[in-house]
Amino acid sequence: MAMCSRAPIAWLAMASSLWCLRIATAAPVAQELQRTDLIQDMPTAGDLAAPANGQTLYVLDESRGEVVAIDPFEPTKRWIALAAGDEKAAASRPLAIGCIDTSMLAVLSRTVEGWALQTHRLQPDTAADPAKPAQSVAIGRSLASTAASAPDSAVGSPAGDGRPCLAVSPSRDWLGVCGLPAPFPAVLRAPIAGARIGSVSARACPVLPADVLPSAATISTAEEFVLFTPDPADRATTGIFVSFYLPPDPRRLLHLDTSLPRIRDAAFCRADGTLWVVGGGAAAAGGRGDVGSDGSAAATPEGLWRIDAVMRNGRQSVEAVCIARLDGARAVTCLSERAIIVTHGREQRIVSRIDPTQPASKP
Repeated sequence: MAMCSRAPIAWLAMASSLWCLRIATAAPVAQELQRTDLIQDMPTAGDLAAPANGQTLYVLDESRGEVVAIDPFEPTKRWIALAAGDEKAAASRPLAIGCIDTSMLAVLSRTVEGWALQTHRLQPDTAADPAKPAQSVAIGRSLASTAASAPDSAVGSPAGDGRPCLAVSPSRDWLGVCGLPAPFPAVLRAPIAGARIGSVSARACPVLPADVLPSAATISTAEEFVLFTPDPADRATTGIFVSFYLPPDPRRLLHLDTSLPRIRDAAFCRADGTLWVVGGGAAAAGGRGDVGSDGSAAATPEGLWRIDAVMRNGRQSVEAVCIARLDGARAVTCLSERAIIVTHGREQRIVSRIDPTQPASKP
């Protein structure tokens, strides 16, 4: 078998595919890479979305409930794509976003009536009215109050920060919703026909234990549903496992330890199939944390990580490689192999574009 420096994890789950591996070695230390801060004046910047062409970046402002559009390569070009709802009218509270196509934004929202998926037709330099979606698909009510609870407390997840996630498949034929509170299943899917979303259900979805919620989810370039969860078979471990499924078959194809104690978001690169995640940070008390090649525990920095396919002791495995250290990294999307967008920061969040192929410019 030919060897290569690394392999996009997307190929791991496809048994009939040709894929390259490398023998696991000590993970390289993150170096300073070219970083461009796109948004620095949105303290509660959150989820990210971008269409396939990568020409527009959408950023959810969690406190205002609006979605801002920005040119990721000319950040002075910026406008409100989806206006904030009227709180007095109990309008929808957006919690996650995704792009169906270049002009259609999908929004996972919570209202006094429950959870719903809404779509909005977007126009340049024009704010869509949240009260007039192109479509609204009801998901249902949770046991907790849908109006009063804060986003981070609505979902219990020991591995993440409790945010539900929305992922649109590269084919734009279906989407996934993960991490909704009880009584919803942990994983839901809905078909997409053109710009119309069908009913949301757990049909043909992975079935997880009742007390396990994904901390992140994404969809690979091969249309695999990729979930990040604690290992339900071994609660003593604190590492997050990555699992692959190929809908409509609910059976799990692969289940591999990332060695990261926390993963908040994930995204595949359409151009080369690389799997990017944001997370890291110290493990919980008694947890394993990051494990070096010699088996010793080490601190796991927060930031942007690349998940590589490796061979370890003759078995398929993965290795998390820290690409950029970023405190409070919480959301990621990939525009191209040279433009990875990350939301990071604690009290004041920043949205940055990182080029993993270029070192930072020297002052």
